[in-house]
Amino acid sequence: MNSRAQDLSPTAFRERILDAAEACLIDVGYSPRLHAQIAERAGLSRPTVYKYVGDQTAIFEALFQREITRFFAVLDPVLRGRDQLHVGFVDCIVFAVCYARRHTLLQKALRDDPDIVLPWFTVCARPLIERGADFLVPHFERLFTPQQFVAVSPRAICEWAFRLVASLIVTEGVVDTTDEAAVRGFVGGLLSIAVVPATDAQVV
Repeated sequence: MNSRAQDLSPTAFRERILDAAEACLIDVGYSPRLHAQIAERAGLSRPTVYKYVGDQTAIFEALFQREITRFFAVLDPVLRGRDQLHVGFVDCIVFAVCYARRHTLLQKALRDDPDIVLPWFTVCARPLIERGADFLVPHFERLFTPQQFVAVSPRAICEWAFRLVASLIVTEGVVDTTDEAAVRGFVGGLLSIAVVPATDAQVV
């Protein structure tokens, strides 16, 4: 690390610790010695790690929230470039699933430590659903037609999007989720029998 610890702001301390935590988890996975490994990699003391991030649960949560923020930042321009709800919904799902499949830390955690990461997408998913809805609702509202507003609420569409993405990320099925075309075809097929009608005659 180039920055001297005494020169860092609280935010910089936290980011340095989270960067080290991410690297440790990718390299060696979950370990009872995680705090010591993070401290060593970050060039900080264990008490400093506790002070600026907290215990292991807090570290996992902080990493998860940071990755969600990064994901929304790259998803935003994808949705801004769409002008139909049907297209925007499909592109949102496909982008999210492909992003997750390429995410090194998430894939390692799902493979090696599912007990740690699966609750975020299942029994503890409500905060993530709500955060996702807060981000997606303005995008989807812009794409709604008056008829679609009558049929279903934007927040319901957002929750459906989350549940669909989560299921494709964490469970195996007949859809090859490493194949973007396969995911797109699957989601487009669902829309043909669901509540998000296409605005023209062609269904993706």
